[in-house]
Amino acid sequence: MSRTGRSSICSVLTAKDLEAFVDAYKIPEHFPPTLPGPDESAECTPDRIVIYTLSFSSCGVCYPLSAFKVDLLRHFGVHFSQLHPLGFMRVVHFELSCVAVFGEPSVPLFCMFYKLISDGDWCTFAK
Repeated sequence: MSRTGRSSICSVLTAKDLEAFVDAYKIPEHFPPTLPGPDESAECTPDRIVIYTLSFSSCGVCYPLSAFKVDLLRHFGVHFSQLHPLGFMRVVHFELSCVAVFGEPSVPLFCMFYKLISDGDWCTFAK
């Protein structure tokens, strides 16, 4: 994991990129996205969450989140925007592997293989 905190990450998306992202991933209209300013960091507030487009394009995030992903995030008390993209990729890989081998993934089974760790303001799942 990078030791760079989430608060130091600045957006590189243009308004056109954001529009294409919303269309591609079918973000509902009642969640109107906004881009931070050029010198603003992406920070969660009581009325706003942060979404990293990298999580969608390379880690398999799509809405609505599966019941397993929601249960897992609730179990650990984190939002997926707090997870390092590679940590979320582990969740996606685990879920797909379970479905391919025997059916439904479960939080207790996931916890037999992974634990949540924190590094600064990022979280991930370690073996």
